[in-house]
Amino acid sequence: MMGFCVLAKISKRTVTFWYQSDSNPYAPLKMRESNEVPLYFYVNGNDFIFGAAARERFYRNDPHAYGNYFEIVKDPAKHFSIYGNKKPVKQLFYYGVEQYLSHFLNTVLYKSDSIESYRQQFPLRFLFDDDIEDNEKSLIENLFQEAGYFNVDRIRYHHILFNILTQKQILSSNKAILFMNGVDDVLYLNLYKNSKAEVLGSARLVGQGADPRVKILADMIVEYIILQNSYLSVNKETEIAFLLPFCAALLQNISAIIKGEAELSDGNRHWFNVRERNLNDRLQYYANDGMIFAAIDDLLRTNNLQADDLMILLGSEEISTVYFSDKLLKKYHHVLALQPVDIKDTMQAIFQTIASAGYSVKVRATIAPPVLARPPLPIPKLPPPLPPKKESSAPKPINIPRLPEIKASPNTKNNPVKPPPLPPKKG
Repeated sequence: MMGFCVLAKISKRTVTFWYQSDSNPYAPLKMRESNEVPLYFYVNGNDFIFGAAARERFYRNDPHAYGNYFEIVKDPAKHFSIYGNKKPVKQLFYYGVEQYLSHFLNTVLYKSDSIESYRQQFPLRFLFDDDIEDNEKSLIENLFQEAGYFNVDRIRYHHILFNILTQKQILSSNKAILFMNGVDDVLYLNLYKNSKAEVLGSARLVGQGADPRVKILADMIVEYIILQNSYLSVNKETEIAFLLPFCAALLQNISAIIKGEAELSDGNRHWFNVRERNLNDRLQYYANDGMIFAAIDDLLRTNNLQADDLMILLGSEEISTVYFSDKLLKKYHHVLALQPVDIKDTMQAIFQTIASAGYSVKVRATIAPPVLARPPLPIPKLPPPLPPKKESSAPKPINIPRLPEIKASPNTKNNPVKPPPLPPKKG
């Protein structure tokens, strides 16, 4: 069996890739500048693009560009064409991910063969974020099984995370665990019986997926950008949700004037300048904690649990704040924010678990592998790229008109934003 594995973490908005080969530590699998790829696709003739360049075309209303993947797959009549063949739109995801798998074979393993000869044994693992529903998880897994990938499995993330936290004596083995996670301004509450991750119940609260200060700051930034750029046509709620992780990072080092460049969901960056005083003024009028308390109490009541029987884990940076946990601590006795080191240790444990199983999955007797009349057509093989010199030199498929260069966008989660030389003058 091959001594490697690729792991794809899937959310509604992005796919993030990691890999491990032989006994090396796990690492991000990057094809351009990042291992996190926005879920946008562009197909025209034989050209296929997955990620940021496809997103740019989508926001220019290019008819060959696709976004909102988990929405468009609900329409069985929707198709795209590649190599003169009509394909159901759900296969866009398969083609996009396989482009990364081909890249991994060529540039990490230095294999010159095409992906087809590796499909059956290729160790591929999926980690689904909380915003992916069960039927959507099955859709993704079936796509790859139908294409001949039989060494595919789903990672039980919470089970491994709780195991790590119990080993570190952060979690008590006899307490129920409420894992809270904010994704795109939706708060997901998953209640588990104990650290063995046996599910008891769940709840989903729209518009509650962030510390109120984080959300108010995002709102203020979007307002500022709209005011300065009157030509922009944006969906305010969508942009606020998109900016939450960025704003959570900003609030870790807050100053009297909060300024910099914010990247909106279309990939374009805009200058902003807001005052902390205004943020605090708005916070005084925010009183919406009742909805979260009611949802937690409802889960406890349904499962005959008391507040003292419960450990609350805050799983995303938008809610892993002192302000948010202090609010919860007024009513619940055990509240903890997940630390970056815990997430790193969990990822390490995931890859160790995969390696200890010999990078293979047990064949499930109940599931017969699908019979294929013909494997899906391969995507064009990418040449093994040299390390990119600039963002603009990222490999592009042939026969596509050159687009204006996109300014490099640093990872806003980890890097402090750098303001441009001068802010725009006030009218």
